[in-house]
Amino acid sequence: MAMIGQVQEVPAIAVHNLSKRYGNRLTVDNLNMTVAPGKVLGFLGPNGAGKTTTIRLMMGFLRPTVGHIKLLGYDVQLPKEALLARGQLGFVPDVAGLDPAARGLRLLDELARLQARSPIDREFVCPALELDPADLKRPIGALSRGTRQKINIVQGLQHRPALLILDEPTEGLDPLGKQALFELLRAARDRGTTIFFSSHVLSEVEELCDHVALLRKGCLVAMHHLAELRDQLYKQVVLRLTAPEPSTVSSRLAGLPSLVDLHHENDVWHFRVGELQPLLRLIAALPVRDVTIEPSSLADIFLQYYRSGEAPHDQ
Repeated sequence: MAMIGQVQEVPAIAVHNLSKRYGNRLTVDNLNMTVAPGKVLGFLGPNGAGKTTTIRLMMGFLRPTVGHIKLLGYDVQLPKEALLARGQLGFVPDVAGLDPAARGLRLLDELARLQARSPIDREFVCPALELDPADLKRPIGALSRGTRQKINIVQGLQHRPALLILDEPTEGLDPLGKQALFELLRAARDRGTTIFFSSHVLSEVEELCDHVALLRKGCLVAMHHLAELRDQLYKQVVLRLTAPEPSTVSSRLAGLPSLVDLHHENDVWHFRVGELQPLLRLIAALPVRDVTIEPSSLADIFLQYYRSGEAPHDQ
């Protein structure tokens, strides 16, 4: 089972042998993951990978074909336990589905009553998002998409949840709105809130999350600390040499394990390499003028996993 954090207490999220089938189509395939309290997990995958289906299963909106889910120790398939979980859960869906005739303030009050929790953070979250009090008195249908999304975010955060699940939460927000949301999420993280952040915007996940889970065709292909994933993957290397002999240097570099994409122009060699120690031993014996070794970005990690569906060192 993939596990994030040392789970010495009740996990915030525990998913066991989870599958969801629609006819002959398997959208979630034997998913297992455990997230310890207080962690911030980025949930990534290409379109159709099963991210939103997984979230709907976690929220109890869909029933799994097999498997089970516990949030904050509560089994979401049991009505009484699901109700207890929802009181401590904040959910920001990708499509809010807010009643266009409802007024924002009344809607937030009704949702707080359904959660059976006082909206203790509303007076803090609304100004942080620069949500105009006048807009909360207007019908949802008369508001801009960005304002509707801000109300969607408020309903997810207003009761200070112990677990926050967000599905593409920055949709419709301008850059200032995104920055404000991330500041709110960091504040929640610092209070010990567990955050499950699903997004297709890799830079957002990289900025906020310290752990990532990668989903492909309904299967979990990786779940690690972001730094650990970077260590496993290829580094981009630019090597500049003084008075090199191109054929000799290229031949020696080509002998390195896990080296790919080798090419050179004049006295500069470009390549990617998975293992650093053999490279460092080699360049110690070369007339090096300059060397740059860059770690993989989250975009690199994403592409390396999804191009073949295998971990890069298995390629």
